Amino acid sequence: MLFTAHHISVTLEGDKGSFAAVDDVSLELNTGEIIDVIGPSGAGKSTLLHAFGMQVVSWGGNMFLKDRSSNEFTAQQWRRRVALVQQKPILVTGSVEDNLLLPWTLKSFEDEPAPDRGILTEALGAARLSDIALERSIDKLSVGQQARVAFLRTLLTVPDVLLLDEVDAALDDASAVAIGEMTSAYAQEAHGVIRVRHRTDDGRASQRIRMQSGRIVDRIDDMQSAGVVGMDDAESDDLQSVESRDTRSAEVVR
Repeated sequence: MLFTAHHISVTLEGDKGSFAAVDDVSLELNTGEIIDVIGPSGAGKSTLLHAFGMQVVSWGGNMFLKDRSSNEFTAQQWRRRVALVQQKPILVTGSVEDNLLLPWTLKSFEDEPAPDRGILTEALGAARLSDIALERSIDKLSVGQQARVAFLRTLLTVPDVLLLDEVDAALDDASAVAIGEMTSAYAQEAHGVIRVRHRTDDGRASQRIRMQSGRIVDRIDDMQSAGVVGMDDAESDDLQSVESRDTRSAEVVR
């Protein structure tokens, strides 16, 4: 098993006191697998991904990466191997190359060689960005192109598990398709992916997990049920009314 989470819980503070943003969630991710996490806003999907990536201050439960407990890793070591990619790309002023090489300016990568320009150019091609020069200013790219560069940057660091928090939610269809293709290809290279998505099912996930009020309420394996595309607007609205009992104050809850 590539990644396992047992009884994960996260308690946060809201306007009416503490509440369980994630409540006793367990999940297993195999090598080569993509799992989609779906549900209405406020269901705890993003918080769950942040917990998986050790990006929350306090969480309960147990996590394992290739049978090694998360307790055997520092937070920095864990984040290096279980990488969270958020919806809004983090970019720096400079060129496309500057942004692709950003991780190798950090201490956690100081002992690892940065990919050369040949690798970067090949990677841009795989992301359908072959017409973008490494020297081009990142500010000259469209929103969709910037998102692909940021996503590609994470792939170049080769984490074992990718945690994708609605990375394609605000993208045009062409960019969303490109991200999906890159995600599938990466999973097939002996990695695993967990995605929070609101888009219509793209058929890439082997399992869909539906969350409500911080808990898993449904699991759909192998995508065998016809017409499974998440929630329609009416269902989402009904669940949203349940979810809105508190004003979620934590920045990671969506």
